[in-house]
Amino acid sequence: MTSFLIQNRLRQLAVGAAVAALACSGPASRADALRYPFAATASRFDRYGATQVEDPYQWLEDNIQTAPRVRNWVEAENRLTRRYLARVPERRAILRRLEALHNIETVSPPVRLDSGKFFFRRRPGDQQAALWVVRSNSSKPVKLIDPASWSKDGTSALADVAYERKGRLVAYAVHDAGSDWRTWRVIDTATGKVFPDEVRWNKFGAAAWDYAGQGFYYTRFPKPPKDEEFRTQNAGEQLYYHRLGEPQAKDRLVYENKANPDHMFIGSVSADGRYLIVNSGFEGGGATLLVEDLTRPEDGFKPIFIGKQDQLASNRVVAVQGAVFYVLTNEGAPNRRLVAFDLGHLGNPPRIIIPETTDPLLAVTCGGERFFAHYLHHGKSRIRVFREDGAQDGEVSLPGPGLARGFAGPEDASTVYFDYTSFTTPFSVYRYDIATRRVAPVLRPRGPVNPAHYVVEEAFYTSRDGKRVPMFLAYRKGGLVKGATPTLLYGYGGFGLTFPPDFRPEQVTWMDMGGLFAFPQLPGDGTYGEDWHRAGMLQNKPAVFDAFVDAAEYLVGAGYTNPRKLAALGYSNGGLLIGATITKRPDLFAVAFPTVGILDLLRFPQFNNGRLWAREYGDPEDSKMFPILRSYSPYHNIQPGRRYPAMLIGTAETDDRVAPMHSLKFAARLQALAASDKPVLLQVEMKAGHGVGTKQSSVANEAADRLAFSLKNLDMRLPPGFGRP
Repeated sequence: MTSFLIQNRLRQLAVGAAVAALACSGPASRADALRYPFAATASRFDRYGATQVEDPYQWLEDNIQTAPRVRNWVEAENRLTRRYLARVPERRAILRRLEALHNIETVSPPVRLDSGKFFFRRRPGDQQAALWVVRSNSSKPVKLIDPASWSKDGTSALADVAYERKGRLVAYAVHDAGSDWRTWRVIDTATGKVFPDEVRWNKFGAAAWDYAGQGFYYTRFPKPPKDEEFRTQNAGEQLYYHRLGEPQAKDRLVYENKANPDHMFIGSVSADGRYLIVNSGFEGGGATLLVEDLTRPEDGFKPIFIGKQDQLASNRVVAVQGAVFYVLTNEGAPNRRLVAFDLGHLGNPPRIIIPETTDPLLAVTCGGERFFAHYLHHGKSRIRVFREDGAQDGEVSLPGPGLARGFAGPEDASTVYFDYTSFTTPFSVYRYDIATRRVAPVLRPRGPVNPAHYVVEEAFYTSRDGKRVPMFLAYRKGGLVKGATPTLLYGYGGFGLTFPPDFRPEQVTWMDMGGLFAFPQLPGDGTYGEDWHRAGMLQNKPAVFDAFVDAAEYLVGAGYTNPRKLAALGYSNGGLLIGATITKRPDLFAVAFPTVGILDLLRFPQFNNGRLWAREYGDPEDSKMFPILRSYSPYHNIQPGRRYPAMLIGTAETDDRVAPMHSLKFAARLQALAASDKPVLLQVEMKAGHGVGTKQSSVANEAADRLAFSLKNLDMRLPPGFGRP
């Protein structure tokens, strides 16, 4: 037997002995005794250069849907988790509070077209958001597209829409079972008739109508092999044109890049219908811009390059006026700037419209002859307004520190709409008057939450490498207990992504339970632009985990909490963050939730989009990156007999972004090797994916499980009056 298999057998015997001892030690211990489903081990090694790495649970990489022994093991794990959580009586009260918060109505800013105003709306009791339309100022809203009619269990969702320029037709994308795969269909907005057209094998990319409304451009991947829809690697994306009324088999191939099969595209059409624009790069919106003059299709695509090409370069067309293209770019400007160039004079340097600042420029939208520049200021939204020549025209006064989105409209608009949210404020719709610069509320959804009952602060701490890291702290007034406040530390730290404060029922319920919600803006994300991102990627990735540990130690040192009251939560890349942190510093946390996480950093390139993440994490086959990845890969750094926090590890059956195998292997190894005094549970959601399109009842139940698990393992008590706003 290999050393691991010997250790594993000894651990299994020890776990059995510990469970038997617990069964004889009193009622409380018997209730906590867990017998984990048996997970077989095999002598399996992978070679990386001269190094062999043991991987005894590689069989858990098989397809949950088609491999009986994997599915049987998963079902047994789910039964164990359900039994454990069912023994937490407070879960019912927690779920009731979550359901009340999830039932707050949400409405998006309207899109105004000739045929009416279109908006997304999820009413109390709805599992998914629907598309609504108001046809005139005197008419009532009408539900146009309703996902509730697509599936009995509510697992089909409206993923995206594309409006024909006058709003006569809408192409809409359908998600099923939480998968990233999308199927596009078309509806006539006047009659409600759904066309027979069905366009499949699209992921991520939107649709773009031609000027005449006769068809639309879209991207798609090759059809995956049978039973591999949720496991296939996404490569070879192509841009097609679909003519309305024709089968997808007749769609016209418009663009592909055989030399770079990992590149993805975003296709769009200029407002005047003249130009077809393709953003090409590793994530779409990449370094290369391609433009085709649709009045001269024989000329083909004209490539446009701005500055030095880079894998992380991003160029996105914001607007087109005549032959002038306005492009949001980070080339030569890590925090991004808006530039303009004339298609007829590509040899000239672009004209700077909105220069780079110390705050990263996340997005630019257009309306009423203005550019609305969305900046991130220490992790929260800031909206500045510019005229088309780049002259400053004020700043939008937001209700407070939070997230604002929208600000789009036609050239002749006098007002634009946006939505705003914060940690304690549900999504609300506002109107901005361009001439007076006044902000007025349009819709503030009513619900059982009063922002005045909560406190939101922004603290700064210094990480061990000298960085000044901002961290949001949110809690209910009067809820802090010096040195002993139950604290949920949430983090992400990767891919240059940003997460300004927004409203989530889980974090509000946590605060109602007497908890502190802490959210550091870690290196690796986009809080301070591309330089901040690069400070937490590739060989710098361990700095992200260090900064998260430093956040935890700051909270302890500042007297907010202590390790017995500290929980950690992260999703996806944030799941990696939690896995890497608790295998490095298990003494610092009492509870951990690595959710849909990337937990095997040596085999991740072999699944789904994993190979594209090598530019973020590095390639395990690279001799320079292998020792770094091996040093923090959560699955490979579990130590026999070590005491780890209580863990609820979450993944989903049809997650086709981060393969479930990461969580399955991590859970199996932890259950076999970790000390047995704290639970290590696995929860695999069925007919669900990476979180996209998950129905509201499932979101509420998953949150109730995490909060109930925290309550039990942090020795919490629900405060008097819990559940009241």
